[in-house]
Amino acid sequence: MRRRLSALPLLVLLAGITLLTACSRLDLAYRNLDWLLTWRIDSYLDLNAEQKAWLKPRLDQHLAWHCSTQLPQLASWLDQDRADLAAGKLDAAHLLARFGDLRDSLGTVSSEVSPTAAGLLQQLSPQQVQQLRQSMAKENEKLRHEFVEPPLAKQIAKRRETTEERLEPWFGELDQQQQALVQSWAARRGEQNRLWLDSRERWQAALLQELEGRRSADFPRRIEALLRDRQSYWSEEYRRSFADGERSLAQLLDQLIASASPAQRQQLGESLGALREDIAGMECATPAGEAVASRSE
Repeated sequence: MRRRLSALPLLVLLAGITLLTACSRLDLAYRNLDWLLTWRIDSYLDLNAEQKAWLKPRLDQHLAWHCSTQLPQLASWLDQDRADLAAGKLDAAHLLARFGDLRDSLGTVSSEVSPTAAGLLQQLSPQQVQQLRQSMAKENEKLRHEFVEPPLAKQIAKRRETTEERLEPWFGELDQQQQALVQSWAARRGEQNRLWLDSRERWQAALLQELEGRRSADFPRRIEALLRDRQSYWSEEYRRSFADGERSLAQLLDQLIASASPAQRQQLGESLGALREDIAGMECATPAGEAVASRSE
């Protein structure tokens, strides 16, 4: 039976497609998708009935677009990764290149959804903007308490533990050598949590500032630029940390693959194959009702 895609959020479609995205929560790209705010808006503020009715057909259309235009590319990447794994070519250089592919894919998705994001934000009432501000502050306080305030040694230990938990479904239980590789990687990430959260808060402050002028004619253009160019709000230190993080994660995965036992390599290949089958089993939904003529309306 083919499964319908309409209920899946966009981020889930992008997560887990390659070996990189199998580790999509390793403090890298997917943690920085602040523009995803639009698609989890219900956790930040309450939309009224009119706003929900406006958003639903547009969201359905975006999901159908992603299924028909983006999933084939993701499936192709996965096929290539499986073949490279079998041939012993799934190395750091390949993985780093795939990072770039995924960034480009995320940029394409961002461009697709930005007009809808701008249109929704433009409709917010003063009370909703205030609720959004308070929700962001509350979430950031929680994130800072969980990820930044603990001593660095505890942050590193938590990073190692979380990483091992997310690797084991793909590799099985890691041996002592592999655990040491993960520990070394986690330690090298240093204070990434602080750098990430500081940059996140800087971007959110810019968003809230733009919302003050949401009734202006050029608001859609400005908000789309904000969503598209979120990296311009990163500190220079975080830019360096992010780039180093990509390289170090590619190297870690390369080392884990190189040190994998035959059983681990088999499990990894089978897991990638199962993921490919899941993609093949997804049926693209056709949005109900008349297509939205212009997502920027």
